[in-house]
Amino acid sequence: MKKQLALYILLLLTATATYAQEQDTKKLSFRDRMEHRIIAGFNFGGTTPVPLPNTIRKIEGYWPAFAPTLGYEATYYFQPKWGVSAGVSLELKGMSVKDSVLYFPTIMNVTEGGQTGYFEGTFTGHNKTKIRNTYITIPVAAVFKPNNNWRFRMGGYMAWLLNGHFDGDVSDGYIRNGGPTGEKIIVDQATFDFADDLRRFDMGLQGGAERRVGKHLSVQANLSWGLRSIFPSDFKGMDFPMYNIYVMLGVNYRI
Repeated sequence: MKKQLALYILLLLTATATYAQEQDTKKLSFRDRMEHRIIAGFNFGGTTPVPLPNTIRKIEGYWPAFAPTLGYEATYYFQPKWGVSAGVSLELKGMSVKDSVLYFPTIMNVTEGGQTGYFEGTFTGHNKTKIRNTYITIPVAAVFKPNNNWRFRMGGYMAWLLNGHFDGDVSDGYIRNGGPTGEKIIVDQATFDFADDLRRFDMGLQGGAERRVGKHLSVQANLSWGLRSIFPSDFKGMDFPMYNIYVMLGVNYRI
């Protein structure tokens, strides 16, 4: 009997606490449920095929770009621990990579003796690519705040390309003009520029975590994984899709 009474009392206290919490939540105005943050950081990662195709034989070098991001985020908490967020950010995503390739389908401009020729075929040799793309991004996410020190988010993003650069050079190799069985043309040095072929719209998944380190200041990490290739499906410069996969490391300030 005593055990049953203790159980009833425990259930009553739990229900009372839950009800009180709900009433406190209901008393909050729309403004009280909102949080506003300014976000600044840097993107690290790459624009890459997943997985790497067998035509890329070896990665010889990788250099992350100077890729800052600056944004604003608003969060609405419909419960003390749960909310939804949306924002807008201006961000640069980019890298430089050097690799060796074998029978790599591509398009290039070869200059020899003052003459420039356009070739489409399979290239074998060394390749260096530089990517610098600027986006305006709108992220939307579910937010979980287990306590006052931590916040976690999971959602998606949409991004529009404002300015794109995708260019590079190839060297010390040859191209089979028209395909693997085409005419073999020695390539000492050649260039390519695919900026005009970049898609203007990107979308994908994103998620991250943040830790409060001051009254208004937090540090954060956020992974964004593109689900749409940066080139259209009929693009001839390469025969595989490439996706934006980046981690943003930065800080945010709650205003």
